[in-house]
Amino acid sequence: MAANAKPAATQKRQQALGRIGGQGAMLMAGFAGAQGCSFLRNAILGHWLSQGDFGIAAAITLMLQLVDSLSDIGADRLIIQAHDGDNPVLQSTAHTTLVIRGAITSLLLYLAAGPTTAFFAIPEARWAFECASLAPFLKGFLHLDARRYQRRLKNRGQVLIELLPQAAALALTIPLLYAIGDYSVIVWLSLSQALFAFATSHAIAERPYKLSANNEFMRRLIAFGWPIWLSAFPLAAVYQGDRMIVVRMLGIDELAAFTTAFMITMVPGLLAARVGNALMLPLLSEVRAHSRQFRRRFLTMLQITAILAATYSAVFIAAGGEILPIAFGANYSGLGIVVSWLAVMWAIRMLQAVPGMALMAKGDTQPLLWAGLVRATGLPLAIVAIELGHGLAGAAVAAALSEGLSLIYVMWRTSRHAGPDLTTSRSIAVLFALAATSGLSVVTAAGGSTVASLLVATLLAPVIALAGLFVMPSSNTAIRKHGGLVATVMTLTQKDRSANAPA
Repeated sequence: MAANAKPAATQKRQQALGRIGGQGAMLMAGFAGAQGCSFLRNAILGHWLSQGDFGIAAAITLMLQLVDSLSDIGADRLIIQAHDGDNPVLQSTAHTTLVIRGAITSLLLYLAAGPTTAFFAIPEARWAFECASLAPFLKGFLHLDARRYQRRLKNRGQVLIELLPQAAALALTIPLLYAIGDYSVIVWLSLSQALFAFATSHAIAERPYKLSANNEFMRRLIAFGWPIWLSAFPLAAVYQGDRMIVVRMLGIDELAAFTTAFMITMVPGLLAARVGNALMLPLLSEVRAHSRQFRRRFLTMLQITAILAATYSAVFIAAGGEILPIAFGANYSGLGIVVSWLAVMWAIRMLQAVPGMALMAKGDTQPLLWAGLVRATGLPLAIVAIELGHGLAGAAVAAALSEGLSLIYVMWRTSRHAGPDLTTSRSIAVLFALAATSGLSVVTAAGGSTVASLLVATLLAPVIALAGLFVMPSSNTAIRKHGGLVATVMTLTQKDRSANAPA
């Protein structure tokens, strides 16, 4: 009897591991496709449009991102995190909050078009800002069934919502550029993305779309979401504030340059963060009542993320300045220092996603607000740096420093739930120092040669990743035991899964 139980348990565990691995691969492929479409679309715009027109297009995108950030109340994440997230009344109440959010943000964006274009010194683009204000309204009617599927680690629906709108916008880019040929292309691309996201979310849904306003669920949505909403204000200052400072103090052309550097570093950083978040939140939420398993999963996720982040930063420090003009055109040469510091910022942000998801899994969202306030210290630092004549590089350094302070704070607040031990913290610091030193050594040795920088950076990536496997305590032990990085991640995150009571 016992002999039969053991193979059955082993088979069940292998099936669960395969499921996590399959979902991770699908998320990586889907989000990589979406980010690749977005990046390629922006690269086409960068090559096609003048630097001034690209700057105006970046300003429109900046405002859309700003209102999206400032209106986030985390309703979709509560559906993933809550024990009763499958409740149809909770879902329909969340739908109502999204509709209200979309209507309010669209109205505010429309009313702010005049003052915004005056602030950016581009009054001729007011009509474009007004038209773009319709995008948040369309997105307010998204169906949340895809988020409900994620509770069971079924991510295909969310991947389609991410991928199909980006692919459609990419397909429309060149035809619209031929037809219009100026900055207003971004308006129609933004509206098409919102429309395709809305249509996709409803096409994949199982439940009928409903709206309701249940008082109990509305109170829960507010209690869960208000710290996330308030934290969006300093976060928006971090994500968009530095670019607003750049355009105000340095002009629309410099905004274009800073935006391209931000975009090229954002793509891999955001991809890793989104894939990780889609897997981390349900896995951590599942064991939030079991401190031992929770801490084990947290440490594994933290160490694996650190390896990915360090590898990413090393590559972009080494060759980011050479990749940028290839991607966006010769107008964006000479920005290697800016790209390097923004890559450091994104690497720290990738690492910070792990304690952030741990706090959210525990329902402890207030520290996210304070972390955003810590991040916002980068804005006055950026202003001072630009005033002192350090330009875009100064703004990038300020962003990286404030992100580092925020990481320290979030790690400290997470320590009450599952903080890293001294060995793990020291290992992460050593690995990041190694990545930065290696990247800078490549820049010095290449001497400005694009081919040499790209070649050595390509070789550097596996070296840093392998070094990380030996530096990180959990991965070092598990790699020897399980024979590979993927097996390590799946095994350690899955350990004791069958023994856990539903959280």
